[in-house]
Amino acid sequence: MLSLRQPWRSAVAALGLGALAAIPVPAFGSEQRGGSELAQVRVHARRGGCALFLDNVPAGKTDAQGEALIQNIGPIEHYIHVDCRGGAEQAFLVAPRAGEALDLDAGPTKGPTLTPEEAVEARLKLEPLIKEAVQLRAQGRLEEAVARLREVANLDPENSDLHRELGITFLLGKEWKRGRVEMLEAIRHDPTDADAHNGLGYALEKMGDLDDALSEYRTATHLEPDDPSYRQHYFDALTKVAAKQGEKSQKK
Repeated sequence: MLSLRQPWRSAVAALGLGALAAIPVPAFGSEQRGGSELAQVRVHARRGGCALFLDNVPAGKTDAQGEALIQNIGPIEHYIHVDCRGGAEQAFLVAPRAGEALDLDAGPTKGPTLTPEEAVEARLKLEPLIKEAVQLRAQGRLEEAVARLREVANLDPENSDLHRELGITFLLGKEWKRGRVEMLEAIRHDPTDADAHNGLGYALEKMGDLDDALSEYRTATHLEPDDPSYRQHYFDALTKVAAKQGEKSQKK
């Protein structure tokens, strides 16, 4: 895997969550169009007992025939990981439509299709795409920035930095659920990514899940205790949770 953690952070120049409120961009994506109807994904792994994960959350196992059904999925992009004994874990980006069932062919793969030379050439394409994505995002052209970041993530799908920056781009567009998905994927590839935990906390807070948001802010603070922004997010969320609990006590 090609790690871009330090070069990426330098290139991005720390847009970060502190800039979310400062950049005047419109909400831009499927969360506003998709409604509340849910979707399903039928997984065809052709192997029994494979562990499934939906956005880094356990989602059951395939049956003896290698089949599984993942239900109640929001109609946005999701990552499904399929982990079968004796084989490499596979990851799939899916985008089910509301009210429909998507079929996912997750059968055994034949291994990498690129030669080592082709892989090196593909990764050389990362830097200009990253720079272009950063410029587009700074201009508020979020959908175009997402497209570029998706291209880069396809070249290096296990790079937590890329998923985190996709998440930040979605949060800039007030796409809280899509931001959550990308932050979870970043954390799956690097559980020590404090920025991703902080971003996940922000997404959860905006979705109204204060308790889980507080947990993510706490994790970010523990991972990087010297970062004042993480501490501030944690204390702000702690105050909101305490106020919420106080309101419940008064109603009783």
